[in-house]
Amino acid sequence: SSPDASPETVAAAATPLLLLWAGLKAGLLPFGGAYTVIPFLREDAVYRQQWMSDAQFLDGIGISGVLPAPLVIFGTFIGYVAGGWIGAVAMTAGIFAPAFAFTVVGHGVFERVVNHPPSHRFLDGVTAAVVGLIAATALGIARESLEGGTTVALFVAAIATLYMWKAKGATPVAVLVAALMGLLFLG
Repeated sequence: SSPDASPETVAAAATPLLLLWAGLKAGLLPFGGAYTVIPFLREDAVYRQQWMSDAQFLDGIGISGVLPAPLVIFGTFIGYVAGGWIGAVAMTAGIFAPAFAFTVVGHGVFERVVNHPPSHRFLDGVTAAVVGLIAATALGIARESLEGGTTVALFVAAIATLYMWKAKGATPVAVLVAALMGLLFLG
């Protein structure tokens, strides 16, 4: 686990180029959804570069979960904590750059892949690995975040709610309700 760090102490250690690089890696990896990027961002932001504490990282995940485009919001948060406004812009630009490049440069290739069965089998294998990555990340975050009966109960209630309620607004509602319950019972 990394040492606790405040935004003031980590901001000087991060350069716009390092944050851009971290953003580029995050922007290249979200196959299967933004949550596949969490372990890579955590490795850079918490353990390798120590731009923030693990607690700050987990708080950022929670906050970004209730907003649209959580990967971008979360990446911008990491960039801001590590490098202020310039860091936020560098990280966000890095996250967006691969998607724009793939769209502009790779459109023709992607169109050919759609009608190529071996590509589908390859992507099925990648999808299986991504599901494993998401599960391993979720278990790691759960192990570090669930402390005591109240947090475990909130976790179980959130899982049950999200499993049964498939509406688009289910995730932000579950996060907000759990946050309010946390304030009431853990405050």
